[in-house]
Amino acid sequence: MEGNVVEVVLPNGSVALVQARMVGGGGATKTALGKLDFAAVAGMLEGVTEAIRGAVAKAAPSKVSVELGVELAVKSGKLVGLIVDGESTGSLTVTLEWERDRPGGPSGAGG
Repeated sequence: MEGNVVEVVLPNGSVALVQARMVGGGGATKTALGKLDFAAVAGMLEGVTEAIRGAVAKAAPSKVSVELGVELAVKSGKLVGLIVDGESTGSLTVTLEWERDRPGGPSGAGG
């Protein structure tokens, strides 16, 4: 990913340097941006997580694995997360697993 290095304030107050690309007419410089807040990216991740949880709730798998490719970008002076597709990662990969012999389940009630 090509981009500018920007300072990001994490929820615990720590500052991280992250690489983020400018989108939406960027043109701002690192000094003009100051420290960016990670809250919008965290909110995006929470929203995606809730959407996936709701989507698989009826299927009730024993295990769910989700891989999400996220690229950081600066838009209108704010840090945002972009769901991306790359050569080595998919934009979203979901794996659902069901256990046939769960304790207490229909086939796990024997001795």
